[in-house]
Amino acid sequence: MLFFVKAELAEQPPMPREQFLGMMASTWQVIKQLENNGKVRAGGALIGQRAGVVIVDVDSNEELSDLLNRLPLSAYLRWDVVPMIPADRALDSAKWALQQLALAETRSG
Repeated sequence: MLFFVKAELAEQPPMPREQFLGMMASTWQVIKQLENNGKVRAGGALIGQRAGVVIVDVDSNEELSDLLNRLPLSAYLRWDVVPMIPADRALDSAKWALQQLALAETRSG
């Protein structure tokens, strides 16, 4: 199952800046490990924002929840999670819709 996940930090958590930066580095380190393991397909920080995005490939909603909750900065982030379908499935759906349109036009014409 593919998910587009955006995490945004509204404000710096109430902790010393050095501790916060360490947690941020640890969070990106975990994301890089997940990328190396194939769970994160792509991702990165958004320029000019305190936010980042990843495309995650997991087996269930529960696995995604566990993955996000285990990130060091998880409790301080606002999450936007959008389910996705792979491009090949989207292509199949578009082709099916075209076939249905052609069939309907044949029947009405």
